[in-house]
Amino acid sequence: MSNDSAADDGVVSGFGERLPSLSEQMGLLGQRLAENGAIGLILIDATPLVQIERHYGAGPMSRVLEALAQRVRAQLAKDLKEDVLATAGVLGGEHILLFLNRPYSDHKFYTRLLPRVAEKVRSYVADCVKRIVYPYLDHAPEIPVGHALALHRPFNRPEAQIRRLIEQSRSTAHFELERVRRGRVATLEEILLEENVSIVYQPVVSLAEREVIGYEALMRGPVASGLESPLTLFQIAENCDLEYELDRLCRRQALRNAKGIERDQKLFLNILPASIHDPEFEDAGLQAMLAELRLSSHNLVFEISERQAIGNFHIFREAIDYFKKLGFSIALDDIGAGFSSFEAVLELSPDFLKIDMSLVRGIEENPPKQELLRGLQTLAEKMSSTIIAEGIETPNELQVIEELGIRCGQGFLLGRAGTLCAAKEVASTS
Repeated sequence: MSNDSAADDGVVSGFGERLPSLSEQMGLLGQRLAENGAIGLILIDATPLVQIERHYGAGPMSRVLEALAQRVRAQLAKDLKEDVLATAGVLGGEHILLFLNRPYSDHKFYTRLLPRVAEKVRSYVADCVKRIVYPYLDHAPEIPVGHALALHRPFNRPEAQIRRLIEQSRSTAHFELERVRRGRVATLEEILLEENVSIVYQPVVSLAEREVIGYEALMRGPVASGLESPLTLFQIAENCDLEYELDRLCRRQALRNAKGIERDQKLFLNILPASIHDPEFEDAGLQAMLAELRLSSHNLVFEISERQAIGNFHIFREAIDYFKKLGFSIALDDIGAGFSSFEAVLELSPDFLKIDMSLVRGIEENPPKQELLRGLQTLAEKMSSTIIAEGIETPNELQVIEELGIRCGQGFLLGRAGTLCAAKEVASTS
């Protein structure tokens, strides 16, 4: 939807509904501006969603935009107890415009309420996008939201005033997004300097014996910071070139808090492929750190996501050779999360294949998923690798996983993540 015809036609949903274009509403908008003496605008710049059209076509893009516009408009109408005039199609067709009409005399609305409403819309849009981009995108992009007001000038064309209002709102949207991003970077830098991340451990269980064979170390950001999610933290770190520093902090904290791992258990540790160049991974230093925990190299499993492995194949190949030479094991994580390359799996031959929870969820009702896992299990056996099914939450999922011959699992049903002591207690009662 990046052409002019899309801008003229508006956004069409898959259900025949249509969000009118700006050109269709321009006369009404000019009339309301003249009658009220002012008009407010909240602009949603959905340009980051254009990647949906690039990969899946204009239809899915239109449906996503329509869903977003209708949900936000309905929420605004509910909160403000008034109809909200919504249009689309300006500046290439990826912008949603929500016009709010109040008299010029209602200065409290324009100076106080409008900024608060825009902030609420910004938060609501972020929540909506997480849901409506599925299954097209694996993570939700940030959508700029801005606001502005126009005061009527009787000697200027209404159309020119409305377009100036749109440009002001768009500028505000990108300024606000940059402000938020800079704030997150500052928060991340503070987290790194204060080493303010916590580590929880989730049991990895042998399904036949119902015994814990190890624990995966999982990072959590500071509580109530808005950065509790490791995915959010690492996305911010990647954007500001602090991914290595965050990865190093998580690795340190995971090892510091790992006292209590039994000699016959594994500690699964998520790392970036480039971590092999960290001086802390030199043989003597790493072995000394493990000795303090009364562990050896055979206790440690380095997990690298399939996406990172394929995207950094040569580095990952180097990492595998290096770590295996030192006696460590390797796990390829997130298998089936959208990046699968079986050629890469065969080439790398990791010790463990961790199946993404998206393949496990609802598997009892999904024969294609069952066949895919059956094939992966056969592949793992030929490579002498062990499959670990992640995200097992229901007895039905567990039953199918076991019937497929998969020997190890991880998930809420088998043990929730917590401190190592708490994880051990939960695992013993699961």
